[in-house]
Amino acid sequence: MDSNPPPEQPPQTRRRRTRLACEACKIRKRKCDGQTPCESCSRYDYRCCYEPPPRKRRLTTVAAGQTISPPVTLPSPGPVPPSTTLEPSSRRPTEEKSMEANAGVIFPQLLGLKLSPDHAPSMQHGSGWNLGVRRSPHRSEKSITWILSQAAWQKLFGVYVEKIHPVYGFLDLEVVAGQAGRRWEDPCASNEYDAVLCGVGALGSLFSSRSKASEQERHLIDCAKDILETTSTLVVSPGVHDVEGWLLRTMYLRCHSTPHAAWIASCTTMHIVEAAGLHRESTHGSLVYPEINHGGQPENVECRRRLFWIAKLLNTWISFEYGRSQVVIRGAQCPAPTPKPGDPTSDLISLFQLSEKLDPDQTVQVLELEESLARLEEFEFESDAVILSQSVLAFTIYRRLQILNSTTNMTSVVDRVIRLGCRGLAASSRSIDASCPWWHVSNVPFQFTCILLAMDTRKSLVHVKDSLATLKKAADHFATQKARKAYKNIDFLVRLSQKRKEQDAVLLNESVGSSQGKLDGPTAEEQLNGSVSPLEGAATEDTWSADTLLNPMDPSSLNCSYDWDIFVRDALNFSTTFPRLAEQEY
Repeated sequence: MDSNPPPEQPPQTRRRRTRLACEACKIRKRKCDGQTPCESCSRYDYRCCYEPPPRKRRLTTVAAGQTISPPVTLPSPGPVPPSTTLEPSSRRPTEEKSMEANAGVIFPQLLGLKLSPDHAPSMQHGSGWNLGVRRSPHRSEKSITWILSQAAWQKLFGVYVEKIHPVYGFLDLEVVAGQAGRRWEDPCASNEYDAVLCGVGALGSLFSSRSKASEQERHLIDCAKDILETTSTLVVSPGVHDVEGWLLRTMYLRCHSTPHAAWIASCTTMHIVEAAGLHRESTHGSLVYPEINHGGQPENVECRRRLFWIAKLLNTWISFEYGRSQVVIRGAQCPAPTPKPGDPTSDLISLFQLSEKLDPDQTVQVLELEESLARLEEFEFESDAVILSQSVLAFTIYRRLQILNSTTNMTSVVDRVIRLGCRGLAASSRSIDASCPWWHVSNVPFQFTCILLAMDTRKSLVHVKDSLATLKKAADHFATQKARKAYKNIDFLVRLSQKRKEQDAVLLNESVGSSQGKLDGPTAEEQLNGSVSPLEGAATEDTWSADTLLNPMDPSSLNCSYDWDIFVRDALNFSTTFPRLAEQEY
C-alpha cells in the first residue's frame, strides 16, 4: 500500500525543533527554526547561541583535557523546508524592519536584545515617551451588575442572538454566555469584559419592541463607553474583547447617532484591531505586535477572522457613505473567513469584497463598474439587512457611473438600479414590520428617491410613490425626529421636482396657446419659413392633443406607420417620420 507520503507530512508541520531552540528564543519565548543563526536572531541582529543537549555533553567528555564551554554555536543543520502553519518571513522583513526602525519606542528593546538576550528589558510601556508630569487616568470602575440583573440581560441577549448575530456573527456566543454567568456570580470581579456585555445588551434593547430608549439602555451605553475609552488609553496591548466592545459600539452608533460619531468609532475600532494584531494570522518574531494565541482551536481562528473583516467592512462602508477616509492597516494579511452557504455574515463579506473596487484611491473603468453592478444583481439574499446593503451598493455604483459620464449601456444600468432599489424597498418594509431598526431602513428609501429624481424618466418616477410611502412608514412606526426629518426633506425635493415640471408645462402651454387665435390654417410661406408649426390650424387627423402626448396610444392602433427610431437617429428631421405632412409641406 502506498501510504508512506501521508505519515511524512506531520513531522514537517511539527518541525519546531524545541530541543534545538537557541537561548535568545528561549528567553523571548519565541519559536526557533534551529538554524544558525535562526530566523529571529537574523532579523533582530543578536547572537544566536545553543546549549548542547545533556546526552552530547556526556559523550564529548571522553576526550582527555577537552572541556565544553556553553553556550556553543552549533553547525547549521541545513536548509529547513518552509512551514505551512506559519507566515513566511520573506513577505514581511522589509516592511516590519522599516516599522521597527521608525519606532523609537522599540529601538531600545532591540538594542537590549543585541547586548544581552537574557536580560533585555521590555519597552512596551514607552520608556522615555514623555515626562509623565500628570498621573494617568484610573481604569473605569463601572460595572454592568449595577445597571441590570442577569435575568434582564438574558432577555436582551436573546434579542441579540435572534436579530443581530445572524448578520454580524463575530461573537462566540458560548464565550459571551459563560462570561455573563461568571460576572453576576462574582460582581466584584474584573469588569474588563463588561464593555462586550453592555454592547450586547444595548443592541438587544435597541432591536426590541420598545419605541423609545429606556434609562437602562442609556446606562449600558455610558458604561461601555467609559470602559472602552479608559481601556484604550491604559491598556498597552488590547485584547480581542476590546475589539469586540468597540465594534458593538460602532454598530450601535451607526443605528442611531450622527455619521461623524459612527465614523470616529469605526476608525477607533480599526486602530484597536491593529494594536491587537488581528490583521495578521501570525505575529511570530514581531516586536511591533503582540503574540497571537489562537488557543489551538479552529473556531477561535474563524471568529478572529470574522471580527477583523466585519470591523474593516463597517469602517469602509461608513467612510464611503460619509465621504471620509477609511483606515488602511499596513501589512494586513488576514484571510477572509470560510464562507458558509446560507450564512448572512458570509453574504455580507462577499458584498464587501465586491465593493472594494469603489475605493476613491483606485482608478476604476466604466466597464468594471457595469460588470460589478451586473454581478450585484445576480446575488439572491434572504436576510433583509444584507438586501439593504446590496441596494446601497447599487446606488453607489450608479453615482460613480454618473461621474464617469457613461452613456453606453445606461438603459440597462438604470433598469438594474431600479430593480435593486425595489428590492431594498421591500426589505425595508419587512424590517419595519419586524421592528429591526437597521441603519438602512430609512436610508434606502431616502437615497432611492434621490436616485429616481436624478434619473428623471417616466420609468423612474413611477416608483417615487412607493419609495415615499416606505419612508413615511418608517417615520410613523419608529416615530423618531430623524425619520420624520428625512421624510420631510425628501418630500420637499419631490415637490421641487414637481414645481420645475409644472413650470416647463406652463412654457409649453404658452407656446401652444400663442397660436390658437388663428382660425385659418398657416400659409405655405409660413410653413416654409418655419414661423409656425405644420400641425397648427384646424383639427385634423394629423393634429396631436396634449392628452395624446401625455397618454400615448398603442402604436399598432395608429392609422399611419410612423418611424419612431428617427427621433434617435436625427431629432430634427421629421420628413420620414410623418410622410403625409412632408407631402403637404412640399
